[in-house]
Amino acid sequence: MKNNYHHTKITKIDEHNEDYRSFTLDTILDSKAGQFVMVCLPGVDEKPFSLSAPNRITVKKVGPFTEKFFEKKEGDSLGIRGPYGNGFPSSYLNTAIGGGCGIAPLMHLVSGGSTPQVTKFVLAGKTKSELLFLEDITKALENNRSYEKTEIITVTDDGSHGTKGVASDLVLPKSEHNYFICGPEVMMQKVAEKLVATEVDPSKIFLSLERYMKCAVGLCGNCLVSGYRVCADGPVFGYDTVKDLRHFNKYERTRTGELVKK
Repeated sequence: MKNNYHHTKITKIDEHNEDYRSFTLDTILDSKAGQFVMVCLPGVDEKPFSLSAPNRITVKKVGPFTEKFFEKKEGDSLGIRGPYGNGFPSSYLNTAIGGGCGIAPLMHLVSGGSTPQVTKFVLAGKTKSELLFLEDITKALENNRSYEKTEIITVTDDGSHGTKGVASDLVLPKSEHNYFICGPEVMMQKVAEKLVATEVDPSKIFLSLERYMKCAVGLCGNCLVSGYRVCADGPVFGYDTVKDLRHFNKYERTRTGELVKK
């Protein structure tokens, strides 16, 4: 159990847009795509963040904690523990579908020769600026000489890049193995339902869930979804596991653990 803090320095900060930044660390974490780390800002709080590479955290500014995080500069230190949770399964010739900040953990799939391998990406965002890592993913697939065909499809709410609409509007590319989906829960459910409607086996569809995590090791129960601990049993789940859960895409828990409607 990796429950001890270690300090790491920020070596690079990439500002994707006003609300998204990536922080490259001087520590290479032994991690799988889909896992997360807990980041501590002394005197502020501790929060979970997905890894967009074995040495990179991507952050969306959504509140007081992330506002403080955005004040960090290159050379500053962070306290982190982890990685935690289950990542995407190791398989080849997969299709990844990401929306907004959900693109970040999918970027890990093509970072540093990690497995599983992805040859097709669907990137979705409100605008072009939310298509995180578009250039990096494009280059990674172009440089992957192991496969003859790679594919990137983009869709934006405002039509500023690719097709105008949302991910579930698209004719989704076929996967030769699994589908990895990460983004807002409503988006993931709609995309998964569309795939199942085209006779994709739900056990070949994997979703990354997000909940309010505290302990990150399955003890406190604050991230429970119909009995499943997102931190320890997930955050990556097979769609066959979550599709019929009463809380999936309907309920979430507050900081105090109260169950409320989404």
